[in-house]
Amino acid sequence: MKIYPGPILVAAAMSALSSTSLGGAIEYKDALDIAIAPPEDVGAVQRTDRLTLSASDNYVFDNNIYRLPASTTDLTTLPGIGSNPSRQDSIDSVTGGLNGEWLYGARQSLDVDLRADYNKYFRNSDLDNVSTQDRVAWNWGLSDALSGKVGADYSRLIGGFVNTQVYSRDLVSRYEYFASLRYQVGPRWGVFGGLLGSSYTVSGAQATFNNSKSKGVDVGADYTTEINRIGFDYRYNDSRASNSAILNGVLFDPDYREERARVLFKYALSEKTLVDASAGYLKRDYPSTAIGSFSGEIWRAALQWQPTPKTQLLLGVWQQLDADLTSQTDYFVDKGVSLTPEWVASAKVTVSLTVAHDTENYIGSNPVGGIPIDSIAQARHDTLTSETGSLVYTPIRAIALTFTAAHVNRNSNIPQFQFNDFQATANITYRFFRYGDSGANQ
Repeated sequence: MKIYPGPILVAAAMSALSSTSLGGAIEYKDALDIAIAPPEDVGAVQRTDRLTLSASDNYVFDNNIYRLPASTTDLTTLPGIGSNPSRQDSIDSVTGGLNGEWLYGARQSLDVDLRADYNKYFRNSDLDNVSTQDRVAWNWGLSDALSGKVGADYSRLIGGFVNTQVYSRDLVSRYEYFASLRYQVGPRWGVFGGLLGSSYTVSGAQATFNNSKSKGVDVGADYTTEINRIGFDYRYNDSRASNSAILNGVLFDPDYREERARVLFKYALSEKTLVDASAGYLKRDYPSTAIGSFSGEIWRAALQWQPTPKTQLLLGVWQQLDADLTSQTDYFVDKGVSLTPEWVASAKVTVSLTVAHDTENYIGSNPVGGIPIDSIAQARHDTLTSETGSLVYTPIRAIALTFTAAHVNRNSNIPQFQFNDFQATANITYRFFRYGDSGANQ
């Protein structure tokens, strides 16, 4: 479970069914980041009422469910693990979903996305769970100058087992409510702002220090054309934990205040090349002296190149600051690079491959975690590499078949944090009801 700059949980809220690729070129965006983004290029006159109901089945084979080093052979000794545990497992997820949009006048709409999954583990049955990801948002506009969003998100997912010392099922629930406002000063200039409230709870008794509530505000301005954008934003977040944690034998409250200032940049170098980047500074203060405050530069850039109508290449680089209290560290500097080529073989087949490399340098008063500090282990250093291949086949508009294979390797100078993992996934999705879909007869 990672403590993320902003909301207190991110990696913990990642389902065990998620792909193991790093995907750092794609920036994590919470509900407020999405709400304050510039309006879509598609005009309201091109939108229509729509409703899609879908069902899917997702099968995953994972050869290292608990993300354990190869040296761990007797799983029954691990804290909290279920009876007859197995390192590898297969998971079958049955999903029902609803996606809809209803228009009210020229600039009003209601968006609804609902999803529920029943996740069945073939061997580690104690990990069986029901997950959900839901979103409701009202998009509004007054004249051509004022627009915004008001809505709420809710998700309930099983937490992963990276950097954990307890191997029982831990369900992470996240609730976010948000509101945003954008004012177009002119055809190109705009100012925006928004509010975000978040609540995180975990079911695992050993991780209740991750339970938290936070409030955030984001303000900024930008200059946009049809594709290009330059701007800045400032985010302030206040997170309060309802339970205490222990670090280096000291009981403390993991509350924090965080500030983030960034420059935002998107520019089309040519008809085939697009750069999307951000750079700034992040500062987090902990009132408790048990864990050190930290600050530093953050940046992320993605270069998208489309040499032909059917091929594209995405290159991503980044540097971020994260904190990981479940590993009992102050923070680490995360640097990475990823490369994703994609080929649209036909109207029905798309193939992609992602290769990524990530380094994590742990820094602070306790940069190692639950291991006694000494001169050798004073600086924990992890490197992660991953390879993910994907094939999407759409025989008809209502049906999509997706096949993925992913491998991730983490090396560390601390042996307990090393692991290899391989996943293979097959998914079939059937949109059995489609209203307002222009291709409904295909």
